[in-house]
Amino acid sequence: MYYTSLQSQSDLFDTTTMEYAFNAKSIEELESWKTAAKKRLWEITGMNLCRKTALDSVRSSVTEENGIQKEYRIINTEPGISMPFWLFRPKKPNGAAVIVPHSHGGGKDASLRLTTDGKNYVTELAERGYLVVCPDDRGSGERREFPQQGEGEEKNRSNSHREVNNIALGFGQAVIGLFVWDLMCMIDFLTGEEGIKPGKIACTGMSGGGQKSLWLAALDDRIGLAMTSGYFYGIKESHLLLPHNCSCNFIPYIYKTMDIGDIGALIAPKPFMIESGTNDHLNGEPGINNVYPQVEITRKAYDLFGSGDKLIHNVHDGKHEWRGIGILDFLDRHLSG
Repeated sequence: MYYTSLQSQSDLFDTTTMEYAFNAKSIEELESWKTAAKKRLWEITGMNLCRKTALDSVRSSVTEENGIQKEYRIINTEPGISMPFWLFRPKKPNGAAVIVPHSHGGGKDASLRLTTDGKNYVTELAERGYLVVCPDDRGSGERREFPQQGEGEEKNRSNSHREVNNIALGFGQAVIGLFVWDLMCMIDFLTGEEGIKPGKIACTGMSGGGQKSLWLAALDDRIGLAMTSGYFYGIKESHLLLPHNCSCNFIPYIYKTMDIGDIGALIAPKPFMIESGTNDHLNGEPGINNVYPQVEITRKAYDLFGSGDKLIHNVHDGKHEWRGIGILDFLDRHLSG
Protein backbone atom coordinates (compact mmCIF):
# COMPACT_ATOMS: atom_id res chain seq x y z
CA MET A 1 0.00 0.00 0.00
CA TYR A 2 1.24 3.48 -0.92
CA TYR A 3 -0.25 6.72 0.32
CA THR A 4 0.65 9.22 -2.40
CA SER A 5 -0.15 12.86 -3.15
CA LEU A 6 -0.77 12.68 -6.88
CA GLN A 7 -4.54 12.12 -6.93
CA SER A 8 -5.17 14.82 -4.35
CA GLN A 9 -3.05 17.31 -6.29
CA SER A 10 -4.80 16.34 -9.50
CA ASP A 11 -8.15 17.07 -7.86
CA LEU A 12 -6.79 20.38 -6.59
CA PHE A 13 -5.77 21.30 -10.16
CA ASP A 14 -9.36 20.74 -11.30
CA THR A 15 -10.69 23.21 -8.74
CA THR A 16 -7.96 25.82 -9.27
CA THR A 17 -8.58 28.88 -11.41
CA MET A 18 -5.86 29.91 -13.83
CA GLU A 19 -5.85 33.63 -13.16
CA TYR A 20 -4.17 34.61 -16.44
CA ALA A 21 -5.90 32.22 -18.85
CA PHE A 22 -6.61 33.79 -22.24
CA ASN A 23 -10.22 34.88 -22.68
CA ALA A 24 -9.98 38.22 -24.48
CA LYS A 25 -12.82 39.17 -26.81
CA SER A 26 -11.13 42.10 -28.57
CA ILE A 27 -7.65 43.18 -29.59
CA GLU A 28 -7.72 45.84 -26.87
CA GLU A 29 -8.50 43.22 -24.23
CA LEU A 30 -5.85 40.93 -25.72
CA GLU A 31 -3.13 43.58 -25.54
CA SER A 32 -4.06 44.41 -21.95
CA TRP A 33 -4.00 40.70 -21.08
CA LYS A 34 -0.60 40.29 -22.73
CA THR A 35 0.92 43.02 -20.60
CA ALA A 36 -0.41 41.57 -17.36
CA ALA A 37 0.33 37.94 -18.29
CA LYS A 38 3.93 38.63 -19.31
CA LYS A 39 4.54 40.52 -16.09
CA ARG A 40 3.21 37.57 -14.11
CA LEU A 41 5.39 35.07 -15.98
CA TRP A 42 8.44 37.21 -15.28
CA GLU A 43 7.49 37.12 -11.59
CA ILE A 44 6.84 33.40 -11.17
CA THR A 45 9.96 32.39 -13.11
CA GLY A 46 12.10 34.93 -11.25
CA MET A 47 13.31 36.57 -14.44
CA ASN A 48 12.80 39.93 -12.75
CA LEU A 49 15.62 38.89 -10.37
CA CYS A 50 18.15 38.22 -13.12
CA ARG A 51 21.12 40.59 -13.16
CA LYS A 52 22.27 42.48 -16.22
CA THR A 53 25.89 42.47 -17.31
CA ALA A 54 28.00 43.32 -20.35
CA LEU A 55 27.89 40.60 -23.02
CA ASP A 56 31.67 40.72 -23.58
CA SER A 57 31.49 38.45 -26.63
CA VAL A 58 34.55 36.25 -27.18
CA ARG A 59 35.31 34.28 -30.35
CA SER A 60 37.88 31.53 -29.82
CA SER A 61 37.75 29.41 -32.98
CA VAL A 62 36.61 29.61 -36.60
CA THR A 63 36.39 26.88 -39.23
CA GLU A 64 34.90 27.01 -42.72
CA GLU A 65 33.20 24.43 -44.92
CA ASN A 66 31.49 25.10 -48.25
CA GLY A 67 31.58 28.83 -47.58
CA ILE A 68 29.85 28.55 -44.16
CA GLN A 69 31.86 29.73 -41.17
CA LYS A 70 31.43 27.84 -37.90
CA GLU A 71 32.46 29.92 -34.91
CA TYR A 72 32.78 28.95 -31.27
CA ARG A 73 31.76 31.92 -29.12
CA ILE A 74 30.98 32.82 -25.53
CA ILE A 75 28.92 35.67 -24.09
CA ASN A 76 28.12 36.64 -20.51
CA THR A 77 24.46 36.68 -19.51
CA GLU A 78 24.74 37.57 -15.80
CA PRO A 79 27.72 38.43 -13.58
CA GLY A 80 29.82 35.28 -13.47
CA ILE A 81 27.50 33.41 -15.88
CA SER A 82 28.83 32.51 -19.35
CA MET A 83 27.01 30.92 -22.29
CA PRO A 84 29.02 29.18 -25.03
CA PHE A 85 27.42 28.68 -28.44
CA TRP A 86 28.03 27.69 -32.02
CA LEU A 87 27.50 30.38 -34.63
CA PHE A 88 27.10 29.52 -38.30
CA ARG A 89 27.73 32.45 -40.62
CA PRO A 90 26.26 32.04 -44.13
CA LYS A 91 28.11 32.78 -47.34
CA LYS A 92 25.21 34.87 -48.65
CA PRO A 93 23.32 36.42 -45.69
CA ASN A 94 19.60 37.06 -46.07
CA GLY A 95 19.32 39.48 -43.13
CA ALA A 96 17.69 36.97 -40.75
CA ALA A 97 18.91 34.82 -37.86
CA VAL A 98 17.65 31.61 -36.26
CA ILE A 99 18.23 30.56 -32.66
CA VAL A 100 18.14 26.75 -32.34
CA PRO A 101 17.94 25.79 -28.64
CA HIS A 102 18.76 22.16 -27.97
CA SER A 103 16.66 19.38 -26.45
CA HIS A 104 17.08 18.03 -22.91
CA GLY A 105 20.30 16.13 -23.52
CA GLY A 106 23.56 16.86 -25.26
CA GLY A 107 23.78 20.64 -25.14
CA LYS A 108 24.40 22.72 -28.23
CA ASP A 109 25.74 19.75 -30.19
CA ALA A 110 22.29 18.11 -29.98
CA SER A 111 20.94 20.91 -32.19
CA LEU A 112 23.43 19.89 -34.87
CA ARG A 113 21.81 16.44 -35.08
CA LEU A 114 18.41 17.72 -36.25
CA THR A 115 17.52 16.77 -39.81
CA THR A 116 14.82 17.85 -42.26
CA ASP A 117 14.20 15.77 -45.39
CA GLY A 118 17.42 13.90 -44.67
CA LYS A 119 19.54 17.06 -44.52
CA ASN A 120 21.23 18.64 -41.53
CA TYR A 121 18.83 21.35 -40.36
CA VAL A 122 21.42 23.86 -39.12
CA THR A 123 23.55 23.52 -42.26
CA GLU A 124 20.46 23.87 -44.45
CA LEU A 125 19.52 27.10 -42.64
CA ALA A 126 22.99 28.55 -43.18
CA GLU A 127 22.94 27.54 -46.85
CA ARG A 128 19.68 29.45 -47.22
CA GLY A 129 21.32 32.59 -45.84
CA TYR A 130 20.36 32.48 -42.16
CA LEU A 131 22.81 33.32 -39.39
CA VAL A 132 22.33 30.41 -36.96
CA VAL A 133 23.22 30.15 -33.27
CA CYS A 134 23.06 26.99 -31.13
CA PRO A 135 23.68 27.82 -27.44
CA ASP A 136 24.17 25.63 -24.36
CA ASP A 137 21.40 26.24 -21.84
CA ARG A 138 22.17 26.40 -18.13
CA GLY A 139 23.00 22.94 -16.91
CA SER A 140 23.72 21.45 -20.34
CA GLY A 141 26.78 20.88 -22.50
CA GLU A 142 29.67 22.92 -21.16
CA ARG A 143 27.40 24.39 -18.48
CA ARG A 144 26.78 21.16 -16.53
CA GLU A 145 27.18 21.28 -12.76
CA PHE A 146 29.66 18.97 -11.00
CA PRO A 147 27.41 15.88 -10.62
CA GLN A 148 27.06 15.60 -14.41
CA GLN A 149 30.51 16.77 -15.49
CA GLY A 150 32.92 14.38 -17.14
CA GLU A 151 33.42 12.61 -20.43
CA GLY A 152 31.66 9.71 -22.10
CA GLU A 153 28.38 9.40 -23.99
CA GLU A 154 26.18 9.13 -20.89
CA LYS A 155 27.73 12.19 -19.23
CA ASN A 156 27.72 14.24 -22.42
CA ARG A 157 23.99 13.62 -22.93
CA SER A 158 23.07 14.39 -19.32
CA ASN A 159 21.96 17.75 -17.92
CA SER A 160 21.92 19.55 -14.58
CA HIS A 161 18.44 21.08 -14.87
CA ARG A 162 17.47 19.59 -11.50
CA GLU A 163 20.56 21.03 -9.83
CA VAL A 164 20.16 24.47 -11.40
CA ASN A 165 16.45 24.52 -10.54
CA ASN A 166 17.15 23.47 -6.95
CA ILE A 167 19.63 26.32 -6.60
CA ALA A 168 17.32 28.82 -8.26
CA LEU A 169 14.26 27.99 -6.13
CA GLY A 170 15.93 29.35 -3.03
CA PHE A 171 16.15 32.74 -4.73
CA GLY A 172 12.54 32.65 -5.99
CA GLN A 173 13.54 31.65 -9.51
CA ALA A 174 12.90 28.72 -11.86
CA VAL A 175 15.31 27.28 -14.39
CA ILE A 176 13.01 28.06 -17.36
CA GLY A 177 13.29 31.74 -16.44
CA LEU A 178 17.08 31.46 -16.51
CA PHE A 179 16.91 29.74 -19.90
CA VAL A 180 14.78 32.53 -21.33
CA TRP A 181 16.91 35.27 -19.79
CA ASP A 182 20.02 33.80 -21.42
CA LEU A 183 18.27 33.57 -24.78
CA MET A 184 17.21 37.21 -24.47
CA CYS A 185 20.91 37.99 -24.09
CA MET A 186 21.45 35.91 -27.24
CA ILE A 187 19.00 38.24 -29.00
CA ASP A 188 20.99 41.22 -27.68
CA PHE A 189 24.04 39.70 -29.33
CA LEU A 190 22.24 39.04 -32.62
CA THR A 191 20.79 42.54 -32.85
CA GLY A 192 24.36 43.80 -32.67
CA GLU A 193 25.42 41.66 -35.63
CA GLU A 194 25.78 43.58 -38.87
CA GLY A 195 23.01 42.97 -41.38
CA ILE A 196 20.43 41.37 -39.04
CA LYS A 197 17.16 43.18 -39.66
CA PRO A 198 14.68 44.06 -36.88
CA GLY A 199 11.97 41.42 -36.51
CA LYS A 200 14.00 38.91 -38.52
CA ILE A 201 15.08 36.66 -35.64
CA ALA A 202 13.42 33.25 -35.25
CA CYS A 203 13.59 30.58 -32.57
CA THR A 204 12.98 26.91 -33.41
CA GLY A 205 13.54 23.71 -31.45
CA MET A 206 12.55 20.21 -30.42
CA SER A 207 11.41 19.03 -26.96
CA GLY A 208 13.33 21.20 -24.47
CA GLY A 209 14.33 23.33 -27.45
CA GLY A 210 10.65 23.68 -28.33
CA GLN A 211 9.92 24.66 -24.74
CA LYS A 212 12.52 27.43 -24.86
CA SER A 213 11.35 28.60 -28.28
CA LEU A 214 7.76 28.84 -27.02
CA TRP A 215 8.63 30.78 -23.88
CA LEU A 216 11.13 33.08 -25.59
CA ALA A 217 8.71 34.06 -28.36
CA ALA A 218 5.97 34.64 -25.79
CA LEU A 219 8.12 36.94 -23.65
CA ASP A 220 10.36 38.77 -26.13
CA ASP A 221 8.76 40.71 -28.98
CA ARG A 222 12.06 40.78 -30.85
CA ILE A 223 11.40 37.19 -31.93
CA GLY A 224 9.67 37.43 -35.29
CA LEU A 225 8.81 33.75 -35.76
CA ALA A 226 8.74 30.65 -33.55
CA MET A 227 8.46 26.90 -33.99
CA THR A 228 8.00 24.34 -31.23
CA SER A 229 8.20 20.59 -31.82
CA GLY A 230 7.27 18.04 -29.15
CA TYR A 231 6.30 20.65 -26.59
CA PHE A 232 2.68 21.80 -26.74
CA TYR A 233 -0.02 20.16 -24.62
CA GLY A 234 -2.13 20.58 -21.49
CA ILE A 235 0.11 20.88 -18.44
CA LYS A 236 -2.07 18.82 -16.11
CA GLU A 237 -1.68 15.61 -18.10
CA SER A 238 1.87 16.32 -19.31
CA HIS A 239 3.44 17.89 -16.22
CA LEU A 240 1.46 17.41 -13.02
CA LEU A 241 0.51 13.80 -13.83
CA LEU A 242 4.03 13.09 -15.15
CA PRO A 243 6.01 14.47 -12.17
CA HIS A 244 9.11 12.49 -13.14
CA ASN A 245 9.64 14.77 -16.14
CA CYS A 246 12.62 17.14 -16.22
CA SER A 247 12.71 19.82 -13.51
CA CYS A 248 12.72 22.55 -16.16
CA ASN A 249 8.98 21.95 -16.62
CA PHE A 250 8.04 22.85 -13.05
CA ILE A 251 7.45 26.46 -12.06
CA PRO A 252 6.00 27.91 -8.85
CA TYR A 253 2.36 29.04 -9.29
CA ILE A 254 2.14 27.96 -12.94
CA TYR A 255 -1.00 25.84 -12.28
CA LYS A 256 -2.64 28.98 -10.91
CA THR A 257 -1.42 31.14 -13.79
CA MET A 258 -1.92 29.72 -17.30
CA ASP A 259 -1.67 26.69 -19.56
CA ILE A 260 0.56 26.06 -22.57
CA GLY A 261 -2.08 27.27 -25.03
CA ASP A 262 -2.24 30.57 -23.16
CA ILE A 263 1.53 30.96 -23.48
CA GLY A 264 1.12 30.32 -27.20
CA ALA A 265 -1.53 33.06 -27.36
CA LEU A 266 1.10 35.55 -26.19
CA ILE A 267 2.94 34.98 -29.49
CA ALA A 268 0.03 36.13 -31.67
CA PRO A 269 0.04 37.47 -34.34
CA LYS A 270 3.64 36.46 -35.15
CA PRO A 271 4.17 33.39 -37.38
CA PHE A 272 4.09 30.33 -35.14
CA MET A 273 4.40 26.66 -36.06
CA ILE A 274 3.55 23.77 -33.72
CA GLU A 275 4.64 20.22 -34.51
CA SER A 276 3.07 17.27 -32.68
CA GLY A 277 3.46 13.50 -32.82
CA THR A 278 0.33 11.42 -32.34
CA ASN A 279 2.39 8.88 -30.36
CA ASP A 280 4.42 11.34 -28.30
CA HIS A 281 4.44 9.98 -24.74
CA LEU A 282 4.77 13.51 -23.37
CA ASN A 283 1.24 14.27 -24.55
CA GLY A 284 0.15 12.31 -21.49
CA GLU A 285 -2.58 9.70 -21.16
CA PRO A 286 -5.07 11.46 -23.53
CA GLY A 287 -2.48 11.44 -26.32
CA ILE A 288 -2.95 13.90 -29.16
CA ASN A 289 -6.30 14.90 -27.65
CA ASN A 290 -4.30 16.68 -24.95
CA VAL A 291 -2.80 18.86 -27.69
CA TYR A 292 -5.74 20.04 -29.78
CA PRO A 293 -7.53 22.05 -27.04
CA GLN A 294 -4.33 23.98 -26.31
CA VAL A 295 -3.83 24.78 -30.00
CA GLU A 296 -7.41 26.07 -30.11
CA ILE A 297 -6.73 28.44 -27.20
CA THR A 298 -3.82 29.89 -29.15
CA ARG A 299 -5.85 29.98 -32.35
CA LYS A 300 -8.47 32.22 -30.72
CA ALA A 301 -5.81 34.89 -30.22
CA TYR A 302 -4.70 34.62 -33.85
CA ASP A 303 -8.29 34.85 -35.04
CA LEU A 304 -8.75 38.12 -33.13
CA PHE A 305 -5.92 39.56 -35.20
CA GLY A 306 -7.28 38.02 -38.40
CA SER A 307 -3.99 36.14 -38.65
CA GLY A 308 -5.12 32.54 -38.56
CA ASP A 309 -2.88 31.72 -41.53
CA LYS A 310 0.19 32.49 -39.42
CA LEU A 311 -0.55 29.68 -36.97
CA ILE A 312 0.37 26.25 -38.35
CA HIS A 313 -0.19 22.95 -36.56
CA ASN A 314 1.54 19.99 -38.20
CA VAL A 315 0.70 16.55 -36.83
CA HIS A 316 2.77 13.50 -37.74
CA ASP A 317 2.30 9.84 -36.82
CA GLY A 318 5.58 9.54 -34.92
CA LYS A 319 6.68 9.61 -31.31
CA HIS A 320 8.59 12.30 -29.41
CA GLU A 321 10.66 13.35 -32.40
CA TRP A 322 11.51 16.24 -34.69
CA ARG A 323 10.25 16.06 -38.25
CA GLY A 324 10.54 19.74 -39.19
CA ILE A 325 7.77 19.37 -41.73
CA GLY A 326 7.52 22.58 -43.74
CA ILE A 327 9.69 24.61 -41.34
CA LEU A 328 12.21 25.74 -43.97
CA ASP A 329 9.52 27.04 -46.30
CA PHE A 330 7.75 28.63 -43.32
CA LEU A 331 10.91 30.50 -42.38
CA ASP A 332 11.60 31.60 -45.96
CA ARG A 333 8.03 32.82 -46.44
CA HIS A 334 8.04 35.04 -43.37
CA LEU A 335 11.69 36.00 -42.75
CA SER A 336 13.81 35.71 -45.89
CA GLY A 337 14.34 38.79 -48.02
